[in-house]
Amino acid sequence: MQILKKGIDLYLWRNIQLTRSRLLLFSALFVFATALFIMNQYPYSSVGIILIPLAYIFGIYTYSRYMTWGSGAKGEDVVGRELERLSDYYCLINGVVIPPNRGDTDHIVLGPNGIFVIESKNYGGEIKCEGDSWSRQKVSKRGKPYKLWIGSPSNQVKRNAKVLKDFILERKKDIFKGRDPHIWVNVIVVFTNENADLIVKKPTVNVLRVEELSDFISQVESEIRFSDEEIRMMGDVILRHAK
Repeated sequence: MQILKKGIDLYLWRNIQLTRSRLLLFSALFVFATALFIMNQYPYSSVGIILIPLAYIFGIYTYSRYMTWGSGAKGEDVVGRELERLSDYYCLINGVVIPPNRGDTDHIVLGPNGIFVIESKNYGGEIKCEGDSWSRQKVSKRGKPYKLWIGSPSNQVKRNAKVLKDFILERKKDIFKGRDPHIWVNVIVVFTNENADLIVKKPTVNVLRVEELSDFISQVESEIRFSDEEIRMMGDVILRHAK
């Protein structure tokens, strides 16, 4: 596997940095509010009583978000390591924004047997997929099930694939010299958390566990074969224009 771009995607990195900054801010506010309360002097103690619960609540929420974003970064790293099992006929681009997209594409794999767009999720718990409808449920320490937001990873990865396909078609004369091949982008949602219980019915995309990813890509059959030069040119064009 040739890695053309390393690292986590920019959107994920920005959110990690933002939540970290907010966490530090609310922690400092909690310490300040506690100091005001300890002073036991009016009106400082009253201000402290008001600020302490606010700083605590917002701090706990921000910490939860920080852990979520951090988990996502860990998941993308696991996917990157799994993809390195592919041969050097394949190229990997991690975390790029393909214009006019505003969101990041987690992973793009370019190979002789096709183009692959991968959305990675590091979610645990029971995850159900039926078509493009998704739900997620976990069980609390008290044994009570509760639902968590998951959105639609399949719609997300299909949007990214459509943008990439249009991007390549607009620049196909710069990539494919002397021919006009049919462009098809394979879409994959991959789950990296070993505690994920996947229940998948009639998916509109390929839904895989991370340990299945490299073998799946290498075994995909395609009528169109890309040459080493075309793969290199696709990678160069993507990196030249992407963010």
